[in-house]
Amino acid sequence: MQWLRDALSKVGREPAENSVLVVSGATYAYGPREVLCGVDFRVGQGTTISLLGPNGAGKSTLMRAICGRLALRSGQILINGRPPKSRGARCQLGFVPQNIALYPHLTVEENLSFFGCMAGVPRRQLKDAVLKVIEQASLADRARQITGTLSGGYQRRLNIAAAVLHKPALLLLDEPTVGIDVDAREAIHALLRSFRDAGGAVVLTTHDLEQAEVLSDRVMILSQGRIVLEGAPAELLKGAFPNEKEVVVVLAEAPEARGLDALRAMNLRTTQAATTWFGFQPAQHLDVRRLTDNLSSAGVFVKEIRVRQPDLSSLFSKTVGEGLSV
Repeated sequence: MQWLRDALSKVGREPAENSVLVVSGATYAYGPREVLCGVDFRVGQGTTISLLGPNGAGKSTLMRAICGRLALRSGQILINGRPPKSRGARCQLGFVPQNIALYPHLTVEENLSFFGCMAGVPRRQLKDAVLKVIEQASLADRARQITGTLSGGYQRRLNIAAAVLHKPALLLLDEPTVGIDVDAREAIHALLRSFRDAGGAVVLTTHDLEQAEVLSDRVMILSQGRIVLEGAPAELLKGAFPNEKEVVVVLAEAPEARGLDALRAMNLRTTQAATTWFGFQPAQHLDVRRLTDNLSSAGVFVKEIRVRQPDLSSLFSKTVGEGLSV
């Protein structure tokens, strides 16, 4: 647990210089239920942050607050020094919702032209801005196609292109690659990297932890309205698993009482499936044959054992499980 306490001591300590987004002491409640409980973080220029957390952790509420769609109970949010509801902040913000937000009967070019006008791109600059973002999003061969006839991956790309057309300082994305194929996902990743490399700040929510690990300069794990972990993925993994392997045990059938005791004695815990258990073991003491023999003697029949290097999904499981009691 010490690794988690050490990590918690660093939460919210990002330097103030070049901060595009500053969230300070953010709280919010739906009636008696507190959803945000003093959230603090900063996002600088040229930085991508993934906001992770279980359902109900407060991610959507936080994103709505950053967009200015709800007022905090207490605390402050600033986008380049301005509150989210101000015109100055809105001009600096691009938002991509989870559900496609485009006009299906317009072409790709027409959608981009419309959203560019709405975002305040000067008319004399609009055509060039549309052509440039079409190229960046690899949409040139679809520019005059009716949007409703595009695949889901192309519509996602177009949605992001519409959000960055006016060159915002901050881009917010809610599950940007849900339900799309691998090729579309890679194209979207390239577009987001291009935006970040040009100096933009990116905050995205995702349940795709592999995506978060690939894209993010930093990740934040939110649980019960609080940030329980924040930092660069590689550094967090090194701190949480200095010399451990993740062990996943798949059973032939759900264990009985004696088997449950044996699994728990090995520091294994179950997922939603009663036949899948996982845990973390010191690499130098890990003996798969002995583990299998011990479970077999307790009446547990092992179908498969996987040993792997811990990744961001491992960190998420460990943090949420331990972070709730810290």
